[in-house]
Amino acid sequence: MFTASEDNYIDAFNSAFKKCEAYTSKHSITPKWVKVDFVNSCEIVSYKHLIDDIKACRQFYFKKGVSFDVSFETALLEAEVNCGNLFSYSSYSFDPTLLRIHFRKRGYDFKAIPKSVIEFTTIGYICDSELQVNKLYPDEENYGRRIINRLTSEDILDVIKSSSLYLSNAIDKTGRFDYGVNPVNDVHFTNYNILRHTGTIWSIIMQYDITKDKTLVKKINSAIEYMLESIDKPDDNHAYLIEKKSDEFKLGGNAVAIITLSTYRSVMNSKKYDRLILALANSILDCQEKDGGFYHVLSYHGYEQKERNRIVYYDGEATFALARAYSITGDKRFLDAAEKALDYFIKNDYTRFCDHWIAYAVNEVTIYELKEKYLNFGLRNASDNFTKIFRQDTTFHTYLELLMAAFELYERIKEKNLTASFMKKFNEQAFIRTIYKRAHYMLNGFLYPEIAMYMKNPDACQGTFCVRHDSYRIRIDDIQHYMGGYYNFYRHFAKLEEYYDKIESAPKIQSTDISSNEERKSFVNWVLSNI
Repeated sequence: MFTASEDNYIDAFNSAFKKCEAYTSKHSITPKWVKVDFVNSCEIVSYKHLIDDIKACRQFYFKKGVSFDVSFETALLEAEVNCGNLFSYSSYSFDPTLLRIHFRKRGYDFKAIPKSVIEFTTIGYICDSELQVNKLYPDEENYGRRIINRLTSEDILDVIKSSSLYLSNAIDKTGRFDYGVNPVNDVHFTNYNILRHTGTIWSIIMQYDITKDKTLVKKINSAIEYMLESIDKPDDNHAYLIEKKSDEFKLGGNAVAIITLSTYRSVMNSKKYDRLILALANSILDCQEKDGGFYHVLSYHGYEQKERNRIVYYDGEATFALARAYSITGDKRFLDAAEKALDYFIKNDYTRFCDHWIAYAVNEVTIYELKEKYLNFGLRNASDNFTKIFRQDTTFHTYLELLMAAFELYERIKEKNLTASFMKKFNEQAFIRTIYKRAHYMLNGFLYPEIAMYMKNPDACQGTFCVRHDSYRIRIDDIQHYMGGYYNFYRHFAKLEEYYDKIESAPKIQSTDISSNEERKSFVNWVLSNI
């Protein structure tokens, strides 16, 4: 990073540019990405005040830069504070030793943290490896990522392709995924979860469904074979996906296996797993209780009951899976069980959980059973949560999945002119606004170059999704849920655009137009001359 402080931005840019030019020439470096940030606001505060400001935010959500001197020679951009491993969110402090090492690389002899520091914000620009220049959001909500005026289908397809490529590259020769990484320090996770492994295969199949990229097929098959190593079949009619590290069967494991294998069947036009799907579904039936709820966890090997309630998501996953099993087998037992589960969810007001799997489940069941109570429940599961979802300040990737499953249900009701009394209360405009708000906001979880470049290993993490409030965690199941929402957003994009064009008070998105001022011209001219 090269800094300069002058009387105006042109002189500041030229001063920093000369430093950059000298360094890249000396070390024979051809930049892959080039980013320029101009300070547009600053405030001198005490160091204690700075720490209090950071503590007032979610972890990794402090959206200002910090300078330890008035000349900005020791300036840290917001992304450096959060991604550069220089600030500890466990102790809420900067490490002076790390700061000295960091600033020594800039040729600055940093002594100690002063009593007063400068908090600042910037207006930024990024030129990527394709020589595309993007202005970055200066507002706090989207601070630091490229401005997208209005989402296009190409925008969505790009993030789907990029993330699924990350996932497919994460599969080793045994079919196992690189489970996850903390990109701030490039430490990879050593634990594993076969349920999440199985769900992640589902998202790669979705990507293949869109692109028909033949290179994905071998990876998909390899990952399925790895999953099958954890399948136990105690008899011809039952199968269980076993979490070997804990010696247990989790209801959600069988459910996600059915969802994944049924999607494989549809996309690949293959019936090779039909008998396994039947056996997996039979085992889910055995976990359903008289009231329609499910028992969640059994011990392995004896399949004794271990834990009634592990996580609410298992209920919706199991119901979705039973409906999928019915679609393949035609066995009415599975559809009846799925309906019984929905009745249980309605009685126990499952809309309060804001659960995407419930949305998937009710959408799937109502393909075959159009009872009004289920249609109303599916609409309420979305409608009752519009405000919560719209205002959510993290990317919370499952919310778009919930909305898009509800959108499919909503469209079915309208197209078939079905009777659903809740339609009178359903706010279509709020629905579409909320969908677009989440689709835009979730891009703050995508590691564009302007964010990835500050991580420990930028090339390894750029172009996929992360969870910012957990050290920018990259994990296969998180990517799965991001992709699940965007996959269905992409599938229904044309119809969504029809609605979007008609709604009043569409979500306010800043324009991408960049005025042709000296600030931009200087940067673009330098980029075109030096990359």
